[in-house]
Amino acid sequence: MLRSSSSNSGMSLVEVLVALAILALASTAIVMTMPQRETRLDREVSRLEGIIERLSDEAIASGEVRGLRIAEDGYLMEVWRGGRWQALQGAYELPKPVELKLQQPAAQQPTKVWPDIIADETGFVTATQLLIQDGTKRRVLITDASGAITVES
Repeated sequence: MLRSSSSNSGMSLVEVLVALAILALASTAIVMTMPQRETRLDREVSRLEGIIERLSDEAIASGEVRGLRIAEDGYLMEVWRGGRWQALQGAYELPKPVELKLQQPAAQQPTKVWPDIIADETGFVTATQLLIQDGTKRRVLITDASGAITVES
C-alpha cells in the first residue's frame, strides 16, 4: 500500500486564495449587474416627466391648450375651455416629505391665474425648471420649448 505524503494531501494556501479571489470577482460582477432600487424621489421624477409628456401629447391630439399648476405638495392638470382653466382630474399630492418647487426668480413669478407649465396644440411647452427634493436628495427637471425633458441631479 502506498502512503501519501503530507505535501500531496489537501490544498495549498495559494490555491485557497486563488479560489477566494475568483469567488470575490464573480460576486462583484453579480452585484454590479443588479438593478438599483428605485427611490421615492426617482419615482416622483419619473411620474412628473410622464405627466408633462402626456400634457403635451394630449394638447396636440385634442387641439386644446393644457396646463400644469405646480404647488409645493403636488400638481394639477388643467385644460383651457370656455375662456377659463378647468381641472382635468383631481390634484396629485406628493408623498411626504417630497417637495416640488418652480425655480423662478421671485420678481418673475406670475400670478396664479395661469398654470405654471402650458402646452399648446402646436407642441410648444413652457420652458421651466422644477426642483424636486426628498430631504437632502434633489433633482432638477428641465423642460424646453419643444417639450424635451432632462433631469439633473
